[in-house]
Amino acid sequence: MISATPSVGKAGRPANFVCRASGRTLSSRRIVSACRGRGSRCSIKTGAKRFSGARVVSVSRQKRAPPQTKCPDGVPMVSFYCRRRGSSLIVSAVVSTQEDAPTFLEDIPENDSLVKGQLENGMRYVIFPNKTPPNRFEAHLEVHAGSVDETEEEQGLAHLVEHVTFLGSRKREGLLGTGARSNAYTDFHHTVFHVHSPLVNATSGKAMLPMVLDALKEIAFAPQFMYSRIEKERRAVLSEAQMMNTIEYRVDCQLLKYLHQENALGDRFPIGKTDQIKTWKADMLKKYWYKWYFPANTTLYVVGQLEGGVEATKELIENIFSDVEPGVVPGKKILDDKLLEGPEKIIPSRSRHEIRPPVEHVMGCGPLSDGENPMVPVSIFRHPLLQHFMLSVFCKLPVRPIRTRENLKEMLMLRTILSVLHFRINARYSQQDPPFIGIEVDISDSGREGCCVSTLTVTSEPGDWRGAVRVALQELRRVQMYGIKPGELKRYMAALIRDSEQAADLADSIPSVENLEYLMESIALEHKVMEQKDMHELMLQVQDEITIENVNAMCRSMLSFTSDYGRETELLDEAEKTPEDWAEPGPTRATAIIACVPSFMDVSGASTGGAAPMQRGMSMVPNDHVDVDMLPEVETSQDEDEFEIPEGAVRFEISEEDIQAALMDRDIEVEAQADIDVPDDLLSKQEIEKLIEERQPCYVNVENASPEDPTVSKDPATNIVQRRLSNGIRLNYVYADNEPKTALLRMVVPGGKFQDETEPGPSGMGATAIGTRALSESGTVGPWSREQTELFCVSRLINCMFESSDEFLVMDFNFPVGGGGLAAVLQVLHLFLESPRWEDSAVARAKQIYASNFRTQQKSLEGATIHRLRSAMFGKDHRFMDPSPEEVEVLTLEGMRDLVTRQLTSSGMEINIVGDIDAAEVDDAILKYLGTIKAGELTPLESEKPLSFSSNIPPTVRHQVWHLQDSDERACAYISGAAPSRWNVDVVQPNNKVIPPVADPTPDPTGKQDPMQTALARSIRRMHPLYPSTVYSLLMEVINSRLFTTVRDQLGLTYDVSFDLAQFDRQQKGWWTVHVTSSPEKVGEALTASVGVLKGFKTNPINAGELARARRTLITRHESDLRTNAYWVGLLTHLQSDQVVRKSVDCLRDIVPMLKTVHESDIQEAYDAFDFEEEFYTCLGTSGKVAPSLPANQAFQSSSVSEGQIASRPIWDAIMKAAQAVKDGNPAGNEKK
Repeated sequence: MISATPSVGKAGRPANFVCRASGRTLSSRRIVSACRGRGSRCSIKTGAKRFSGARVVSVSRQKRAPPQTKCPDGVPMVSFYCRRRGSSLIVSAVVSTQEDAPTFLEDIPENDSLVKGQLENGMRYVIFPNKTPPNRFEAHLEVHAGSVDETEEEQGLAHLVEHVTFLGSRKREGLLGTGARSNAYTDFHHTVFHVHSPLVNATSGKAMLPMVLDALKEIAFAPQFMYSRIEKERRAVLSEAQMMNTIEYRVDCQLLKYLHQENALGDRFPIGKTDQIKTWKADMLKKYWYKWYFPANTTLYVVGQLEGGVEATKELIENIFSDVEPGVVPGKKILDDKLLEGPEKIIPSRSRHEIRPPVEHVMGCGPLSDGENPMVPVSIFRHPLLQHFMLSVFCKLPVRPIRTRENLKEMLMLRTILSVLHFRINARYSQQDPPFIGIEVDISDSGREGCCVSTLTVTSEPGDWRGAVRVALQELRRVQMYGIKPGELKRYMAALIRDSEQAADLADSIPSVENLEYLMESIALEHKVMEQKDMHELMLQVQDEITIENVNAMCRSMLSFTSDYGRETELLDEAEKTPEDWAEPGPTRATAIIACVPSFMDVSGASTGGAAPMQRGMSMVPNDHVDVDMLPEVETSQDEDEFEIPEGAVRFEISEEDIQAALMDRDIEVEAQADIDVPDDLLSKQEIEKLIEERQPCYVNVENASPEDPTVSKDPATNIVQRRLSNGIRLNYVYADNEPKTALLRMVVPGGKFQDETEPGPSGMGATAIGTRALSESGTVGPWSREQTELFCVSRLINCMFESSDEFLVMDFNFPVGGGGLAAVLQVLHLFLESPRWEDSAVARAKQIYASNFRTQQKSLEGATIHRLRSAMFGKDHRFMDPSPEEVEVLTLEGMRDLVTRQLTSSGMEINIVGDIDAAEVDDAILKYLGTIKAGELTPLESEKPLSFSSNIPPTVRHQVWHLQDSDERACAYISGAAPSRWNVDVVQPNNKVIPPVADPTPDPTGKQDPMQTALARSIRRMHPLYPSTVYSLLMEVINSRLFTTVRDQLGLTYDVSFDLAQFDRQQKGWWTVHVTSSPEKVGEALTASVGVLKGFKTNPINAGELARARRTLITRHESDLRTNAYWVGLLTHLQSDQVVRKSVDCLRDIVPMLKTVHESDIQEAYDAFDFEEEFYTCLGTSGKVAPSLPANQAFQSSSVSEGQIASRPIWDAIMKAAQAVKDGNPAGNEKK
């Protein structure tokens, strides 16, 4: 029994207890008791009142708050949390009467729209109605088996089975041409097959959901393990492995290896081991499928617009899947012996693992286990292709599912802490010569890993690593020791509440696929899935319960894994003595520390290349099927003697002991942070009134204005409003409720990289891009500090991005429209345009970033290959490539400032706004804040050199082969050439009016068309401003389809091949590019096959079926994108630009009609505008320890090539010959299996 005398006389608060066994008074967090568990009785005294027979309603040994339990009226409620520390049982207790039940233990409500169920065969299903995008739905079938379920001999089997079952399904193939898109991926803990589909079949008009579910049923439960399909997918998986095996992937492997060294997550990557993949026979695949693919081990998700509602969907799921046989109970015979060849029979279980993924973790919290070393060692991964020092400190913690108000409060506090840290670190970066490139702190749950991971990532130049670690420790220790300031808590809590309100407003606008991914992750983590509005209401309530003491106790606990490395035992003792100073789960400690470092650096300590800071898993996202998250086994160490030391470089010497000593350094000075005064406005009311009086802003007359107001033009079809200010700024805006209470503003001016000089110099190549980056790096405007400007934006949820494209400077603002959001955005923009801040330190950082990016590119197989290709295409004109360090070095602040400032003149400026806006507010705010900007000098852009392609160059320059020394073999190739403009400026329409497009006349019963009507229809179509961009977009879709079908599917030469167009608005030329990845042995064949596909349209013209599929794809994409502000602002951009004369409001309404009326002959004519016969360029790159010998049947006559060496004329002759063979449908040297 326990007697309790609360130290705080309020129910629901932690109390001090007297233990009868010892007579000692202990805090509620340190009771030593022989508590018998739930239902036991205890005696409780609260003040003068004594309760005997109080009921223990919950006893929890989990790292989470226990659920609320009802007690009879008048009976006190006591909730205990128990954990063992050494020989003691630590019990936390809360006392309350029924009328004052602790609300923080209340379960939060689950979304009423979420429907969960289970069929008799064990299959689970989740249904969630969702409005966006309209008339479409998502259907995902999750198989609860992934790479962690594989045995030692099965590494990669889950992924290969996924390939074979998915791509071998005839019913999945039947979805092609219906408007549906399907794909699949394999991860650690599951395999997912997914379909994104319209409600109705675009061809037959029938409902799509039955067809989609039937296809998923066949994929998972009735696959055909055909020999041809297995071999085809084996090649695809091996090709995928080589494509993804970049240095970034290898770093990810190292992080996961050490983070999860105690379980299978550290070495069971989904693609597995390539040597095993090459040997498996059909039996292995069948056995694995039979073991894991049964109903009770699957969950079906259907999210979107549901025809017939939830009940009809449930009935349909039951009708389609209920006849699937359940998994066999262990011990029973397998019914279909014919499925398995050989004596071994795999008996699948009827139910899945209760814990996914089925692994155990060593956590970085709680008491030390017997023999546990509290201080984990440092591990180093060194590689010549790495350029920066990157240190990762990890701490694994149990997931704390968000199920109660208390959990929600903890989440809010944690997000506040991370926001404060992010801001403080950014402030350090803005200082002169910061010693780090990036410092990131993250604490997040991971469903795929089955734990919460706290991470500190520090990235720096090799020679600056000690300074970078020192800054990271200073900032983490500052927050861990002193906590955050009351002003910071107020600001960031208010920002989180505004963000929550915005999320609630946008609840009906979230795409189904995003909702589905959220559902899948939440269910995996056991979070309650709340309705966004309920979540916001609860957050409003719990924010008042959060105190600065609560937050700072969490700071102390959650950040100690780095701040107090080396003091783990001391912290446990401190927490034992003063538990009230710590939040759950008490002191945390690092569970893995990994440094990924380069082998070399230059003599100054800088990298010989560069790379952006990475996050765990970021390199493991492929672009197409299959969305695999892990790839093949790689070498974890390399013999550095095999690599040549780069010119001017020295070895980077660093040891585990060096890093450990830096992390344990207690001499680092840490002082409390001073709070920052954040302005309510960046421009005062008095300042604006003075500017209005001085400059007298007004709107001027516009074309196509309404009779009532000559300064306003509103298109009745699209509701787009157009206006112009007296200082020359043009305004386009439209109301859209797709994203409620939010808006997007885009400022755009002509200029961009085309304005750069074509020779190195103060404003030479790279000046515009680096100049705009320098302005972004300064992070402030007007008289305000960077910190004040950033907090002004953060508190109002304003996100801003300023960057240069090839032809324009663009600044985007995303913001909430309520609470003066538009005025705040326009204040920032006004000060940016009137008084931009050019700072030496910001310019130095921007130049360092670009120089580092260039060096990184030269160590990247893809980056260096495309750079060589662009150099051949454009010669000495490097405006469209990353500038070299030498070109960056000669740029000056004055030269870049002059160049960028000339572009930022109001005479060519356009403001585009889309969102949940009020027209009167927009008109007034734009006039007030942008109308008062000083008028530009109305001078045209500086004359710029047009894009030109190198001609009359030797074949050895036009077609190159090169090799990158690396520990792993990879290969890629690029093909590129000139492309026409997306606007046909030579076409002039009658009276400058846009005539709607007209389809070809319908053929008569004999199949003939009226030639005059046909000619007229085509003439009208081809005069339309949208005609060029429409036919080129359709052509790109058709080319991509043929490339995939031929090079990937039929010939099995690649995992990934794509065709892309880079077309411009102001320039009359662009370029096209084909990118293909393959193995070094097959990359030549893949390149020649791709060339053959491009040439093949001459002899095999585009047909009606290809056009119909491309048309459906683009129309579906357009209709879906119309639900976003970003797409709408792209439609508005350039409507009033003098530089893009053919774009007008009139033509926007014709996007879909144009797609529907285009004929195959139009696409074929668009194809003829390209020269795919001779005028193109190629570059083939390989990597490995030695340059490969290229077989004769690939036409590479030189036996090997070294780095930088280029192809000879015989190579090109053979490429063309092989390409001609593919064009003719007879690929030489390639045999189908």
